[in-house]
Amino acid sequence: MITKVTDYLQSLGITFLLLRHPAVVTTEESRKIIHVDGCMSCKSLYVKDKKSNNYYLVVLPFDKRADMRGLASCVGCAKFEFATEEILWRHLNVHRGSVSPFAYLNERPPDNAPLIIDASVYYADKVKFHPCDNTATVVLSGADLRKFLGSIGKKVIVVNA
Repeated sequence: MITKVTDYLQSLGITFLLLRHPAVVTTEESRKIIHVDGCMSCKSLYVKDKKSNNYYLVVLPFDKRADMRGLASCVGCAKFEFATEEILWRHLNVHRGSVSPFAYLNERPPDNAPLIIDASVYYADKVKFHPCDNTATVVLSGADLRKFLGSIGKKVIVVNA
């Protein structure tokens, strides 16, 4: 999985730093092991609208509480719930603790989950995410994150969560 992500980023001419480390599941664990000055630590959540079969990938700063009702209201839903481990694997080919925007490289049709991303992450100078494997972290510029998202044609909803 790591190579799939890094090869794709290289094909776009995106400069990144790949850091290898022991497996981490939570953003708190990650922040203790992987510190990069001036870099936004993020959490990625794969969620489902409670009343439909619509899924969304939500990206927030690591320390921002995920207001499931508030986030859902940004896309006209009543409330989100977390996707199951089975759905994570079926839709994005990742396990809990390895979800990130890079998982869109594994998305299988007809799945097409929009990205809901906090403005502070979207416009950050530098961000870091797992490359679909929680034993590594990719650090890249915010501009390059936006370039990546544009390259995959993903619907992006920028919010002030």
